[in-house]
Amino acid sequence: MPITLPVSNRPARNVARLRRVSTWVASLLIVALISACSLAKLGGKGAPQGTVALVVENRGYSDVIVYIVRSEGVLGSRVGAVNGGATVTFKVRATDLQAGGLLQLQARAMGARSSWTSPSLFVNSGGVVKLELIAVGTTDLTRSQIYVIQ
Repeated sequence: MPITLPVSNRPARNVARLRRVSTWVASLLIVALISACSLAKLGGKGAPQGTVALVVENRGYSDVIVYIVRSEGVLGSRVGAVNGGATVTFKVRATDLQAGGLLQLQARAMGARSSWTSPSLFVNSGGVVKLELIAVGTTDLTRSQIYVIQ
């Protein structure tokens, strides 16, 4: 009677496992390549950016610089300067807003030592916010106000 020796399935299992892993890696590379191509098409931004219109009315005599507050106490980017007695409209990118779509601004009159920080407002992309810079004296902006128009 012939003796049968057990034959291991290990090489067949290793080949099947190698095929599964290589298929998974190939799929992952294809997804990464498609994502990279779509990001390159959008200019690396990820998605089209929404904006918020910011209307700044300076009722004082001093020129004022307006900044975005990115998080509590941390200034973000400079929005722009508004001459005394002028009204200017700026576009604020949705990516400059705080988490949850909150907008907070800081205004500093040129030559002043202090600044005024607005309360946080919830704004939608495409919305309009008005900032009225009201000066007491020449550089004290404590009576300024901000509100959502649309």
